Amino acid sequence: MDPVQRVSTPMAAGRAALAIATALALAALTGCASTQLKDTWKDPAFTGPPLQRVLVIGAFKSDLNRRVFEDAFTAALQAAKTEALASYVTLPESGAIPNERVRAAVKSTGSDAVLVTRVLRVRRDVNVTPAYMGPGFYRGGFYGWYGGAWAATPADVHVYDVLTVESTLWNMRTDKPVWAGTSEVTAPSNVTTASQEFAGVLIPRMKADGVI
Repeated sequence: MDPVQRVSTPMAAGRAALAIATALALAALTGCASTQLKDTWKDPAFTGPPLQRVLVIGAFKSDLNRRVFEDAFTAALQAAKTEALASYVTLPESGAIPNERVRAAVKSTGSDAVLVTRVLRVRRDVNVTPAYMGPGFYRGGFYGWYGGAWAATPADVHVYDVLTVESTLWNMRTDKPVWAGTSEVTAPSNVTTASQEFAGVLIPRMKADGVI
């Protein structure tokens, strides 16, 4: 018996191409939640030794976001063998904290470094996956195309936020900044996950630069 031969038709090819396009679009959207370190600076005069104990401050308006971020970043620092403390433990007040309170917290915790992270701006981006028209769609001439155009796959529109975040590491021995980085956090789904990923990007770079 002759083997069954499969014939590729324009409709089948169109469905296959549509499936591939949909899969690629979904993969792109799923991959949006990410952190990219855009720029860094290190004080060229800083030669070490690395700072030993970091007080982590999240300068956020939301108390909940601040606590979640500080906990996640502190845990990541500790996992990287750097002593760290979330600032809300000793500085539980909301909003801008007076300098004397921060100075007292640095002294009481024995911190020789303070890492301050703040959101500089939020940009809203739009990702559009165009409508799809399969192969052979134009074979019916204009009127065949025009009638079928109404049945084309609708465009997929995805709106998401991109946060520009600045982190500055201060050397409290000299009262000077020794390192700073600007990052972009794309489509953060929740503060915990975004903070963990953010820490996973920043901490290895600060380690490599020898500041912690």
